[in-house]
Amino acid sequence: MRETSRKIIQRRLLALAALSVAILFFLYDLIVDIVIDDELGTTHFIIELIVFLGVTMALLLGARDLRRLRTRLDVEEKRNRAVSQGLADSIAELMDEWRMTNSEKDVAWLIIKGYRFAEIAEARGVKENTTRLQATAIYAKAGVSGRAEFVAEIIQSLLLLLPDAKHASR
Repeated sequence: MRETSRKIIQRRLLALAALSVAILFFLYDLIVDIVIDDELGTTHFIIELIVFLGVTMALLLGARDLRRLRTRLDVEEKRNRAVSQGLADSIAELMDEWRMTNSEKDVAWLIIKGYRFAEIAEARGVKENTTRLQATAIYAKAGVSGRAEFVAEIIQSLLLLLPDAKHASR
């Protein structure tokens, strides 16, 4: 989501930059019309003035909307960080309840994130067989028989934290 939001902001900034260029062009043209061409009050001048004011208004509204979008994005990022931290804390508590060693916790986090044993072994600088043995110990401590059950047990434990009314209505 963050990347998509950033791309939207970049596109809006580009649009605002284009509007800024248009405003500068119309401002220059209006000044030339007044000073050099003596067109003040002509239909041509009035139409250009109306367009200039419209483009300026679009720029101001766009800048305001962009500022609001950035503020909303910041709020959502803070909320997501808080939720993620809460989930991480809950999962860490489970690992503590299961009496996992620090090494097992490291492997467990990588399993939860979806890494394969070969990737976990490479990331930790150990042999794949060592990682498999640690995973077996993790599963035993969690009372499950494999990766899928382990992740499901974590999710189930997190869902138990939700009030019944929230997930019953879905």
